[in-house]
Amino acid sequence: MPQETRPAPFFVGESPALDFLNTVAKPRSEQFEWLATGADLLDWLVAAGLATEAELAHFRRPDCETELEDARMQILGLREQFREFIEDVHGSALTATDHPFVATLNELLRRGPQYWQLMPADTSSREGRGYVKREVHPLGAPVDLIVRLGFSIASLIAEADFRYLRKCEGQGCTLFFLDVSKNHKRRWCSMEVCGNRAKAAAFRKRS
Repeated sequence: MPQETRPAPFFVGESPALDFLNTVAKPRSEQFEWLATGADLLDWLVAAGLATEAELAHFRRPDCETELEDARMQILGLREQFREFIEDVHGSALTATDHPFVATLNELLRRGPQYWQLMPADTSSREGRGYVKREVHPLGAPVDLIVRLGFSIASLIAEADFRYLRKCEGQGCTLFFLDVSKNHKRRWCSMEVCGNRAKAAAFRKRS
């Protein structure tokens, strides 16, 4: 059987952290890896809105190739530690405070440079304020990319209702998502990928 062409990355998680988790997935009959190279990693960060092309341009230079590959391997390791955490806790209230992944993540977050900066407020939502404060995480070296991803994961853990963090019910699908639907009844990563296949299978069964 010929190998399937790798599709575009899936952004179905309703969270950059879950989209990061979903960068390796088996939505069909074959598993795909969207962070297979350093260039893949940089492209995905831009597509996910976690970095700009201007921030990453210097990491695309040939002299950064070794450092970028080292960072990519660390990032893949973080992803799988994050997966173990999500497998453990998804679908229930996140009340435990002693999960080892949290300690790992806190250690990671201490590594990165960050500072606060005043930025012009969005003109559509100023509410009488001309400025807002934003936390900035500069990217001085490829290794800083893992810290940027770490902050995304920390935001999910601190802010999301894990009762509505779900794994797609599609047969063999490994994609996770945060169910932000009004009635919290979402079952599929997307109707286009798994929902339609499930409906077709149910129709065939009834027929």
